[in-house]
Amino acid sequence: MANRQVGIIDVGSNSIKLLIAQSTPAGNVRKVQFLVENVRIGEGMTHSPPLLTENAIAAGSDAIARLQSDAEKHRLDALRIVATSAVRDAQNQADFASRVEARTGLPLDILPGDEEARLIGKGIRQDPALGELNDFVAVDLGGGSMECIQFVDQTLSTAHSFNLGSVRLSSMLLDDRSIPVSSADEERIANHVLNTLQQSPLAPNPQIQTAVLTGGASQILAGFSAEESIERATLDRYRQQICSRDSQKRVTELGIPESRSDIFPAAAITLCETLAYLRCDRIHFSQYNLRYGLAAELMES
Repeated sequence: MANRQVGIIDVGSNSIKLLIAQSTPAGNVRKVQFLVENVRIGEGMTHSPPLLTENAIAAGSDAIARLQSDAEKHRLDALRIVATSAVRDAQNQADFASRVEARTGLPLDILPGDEEARLIGKGIRQDPALGELNDFVAVDLGGGSMECIQFVDQTLSTAHSFNLGSVRLSSMLLDDRSIPVSSADEERIANHVLNTLQQSPLAPNPQIQTAVLTGGASQILAGFSAEESIERATLDRYRQQICSRDSQKRVTELGIPESRSDIFPAAAITLCETLAYLRCDRIHFSQYNLRYGLAAELMES
């Protein structure tokens, strides 16, 4: 693993990202470069059947090709392109994979949900700030899905993937994303999240009272506070602030990126309801996620 440098292109529902990572002398993964293409390919997930539009396929493959070009400026030992929820669910995923391979010469690996969750867990363990945290649940909320990974005594105990991504829920449950979220809409999203969790194998663990949030939504929420960790009650206040504003005020008053302001209420509601269900009262934020888990595996191979 020593002195290896790898690249990961992560095709998500809301954006496509490139991580260039190096191994460290301690055996962890260190970021060298991180780039984002704000290409939302996941709006078709609520269609029946779920489909990637031709525009999404074209824009997505263009973005991947641009990121590959950036990656090739580095001396990489390996480069891997992976896709998660939006592509995983799409009936025409093969069309997108063929377009990506034609543009890049590389295969597109479409990760099953349980594999995505496992790799997120592996990525979280690369975070040196969590070295002394033994019992926690990692929650990675994306545009199409949410992964929950429980750790007991620093060992992965359970890992689950849910179709609770913020693009997906916004498409399903919000008619107008530009206006403040009504109490009825907020309750509808909250009930959907809670019902999904209650019908799953995921259950609260009395030994786990701390959550580690990762993913794009969590990084924005981390910017709301100067503290490295917050109480769940603080996250609930953030939710109220987000839902009470229209999409433009979420940008101007709260600093939420314009590319995510329309889906951010669904993200905040989902995270709050998930942590309440899991009875986690303390929250840490981490930048380590799926891409770091994938990088660690590439370096080990």
